[in-house]
Amino acid sequence: MEFFSIGYALFIFMKRSFLIITISFCMSSFMTCFGQDMQNTAKRLNTEIDNMLNDMPSISDDTLSYYENVVKLMKTAVLCDYFDSKADSKGKIKLHYRHDNSKRLSKFLSPLIDAGMYEYSRRKNDDAMEIFKLYLDCTDGPLFQKENQNVGLVAYYVSLLSFGKEDYDNAKRYADLALKDANFAHDAAEIKINCNSKQLVTKADSLKYVSELIDLYDKMPENMAYFKMLTDYFSVHGHEREVLQFAVSETEKHPENKLAWVLKGEAEQKNKHWDNAIESFKHALDIDSTYVLAVYNIGKCYFDDAKQLKDSLQGSKLRFKKTDDIKYRELLQSAKNWIVEASILDPKQDIVEWKQVLEYINKVIR
Repeated sequence: MEFFSIGYALFIFMKRSFLIITISFCMSSFMTCFGQDMQNTAKRLNTEIDNMLNDMPSISDDTLSYYENVVKLMKTAVLCDYFDSKADSKGKIKLHYRHDNSKRLSKFLSPLIDAGMYEYSRRKNDDAMEIFKLYLDCTDGPLFQKENQNVGLVAYYVSLLSFGKEDYDNAKRYADLALKDANFAHDAAEIKINCNSKQLVTKADSLKYVSELIDLYDKMPENMAYFKMLTDYFSVHGHEREVLQFAVSETEKHPENKLAWVLKGEAEQKNKHWDNAIESFKHALDIDSTYVLAVYNIGKCYFDDAKQLKDSLQGSKLRFKKTDDIKYRELLQSAKNWIVEASILDPKQDIVEWKQVLEYINKVIR
């Protein structure tokens, strides 16, 4: 859908770069020559608005045509206001059309959003983004400055679409705008964090990313997505030593967070601190007695402890004493008890793969 004419593109360029441009060119349906007097141009554009309002199709008759005309109308309105606000030949500014246009066109702001959503639903993301940006241009200027209640929604979609195009800088810029709206702050924050995760180049980038993510999680501990992003970062980016420190901190700040206790347990388990790990996993079970991962990991701790005992004796070529054998079998029996419980909670192994470990234990302690 070719909504955006040369005239509007030029307006955006002038508005955002603050350059004074004196280039003669043709503007489709708007103006014949840029060099004409500003007020005459504004008058011509206002006449265009009059005509478009008179010829506006019904949405029920032709949805696509209606949205195309709404976009063209609002684009023309912004251009008209731009030229109307320029000084005349005497250097004075006298607004001729702003009041009336604001009053009669503000009702088209919501349909403008609908037009963007219409294109978004058709997967025409570039067109949708341009329409959403047009809405932000409308509400950013003085023409509709009191009609900006949907800025958060629109900024969120521009941020989301920018992220999809891997334009992370703009995605973050529009996410910052969406963050001002409580209704979209949560989703906008996630986009911004995901942008930062894609731009980790220097150590400073990493520190900033983790700092912002921890800050968001502290503000919204109920959002487990932030917690998972943190654990994924620590696990993937060579920060395994920091995992335990983070987990301990989180269990102190959020003792009811079962994920934090499991993270702490897994870090201790990796360091072969079996008793500490088991204790952490049991804390998670105090919060959720059916937490399969915690149940299985307790069994795995006992199993790995038994295996470590056997390997240490074989490695040192010491004889496997009766007391060692008793301890070894006790550890395996404890492992079996917990893994059997995990098998009951997760019979299809959707969460943990317990079958192989359990079969091994059953062969040893028949």
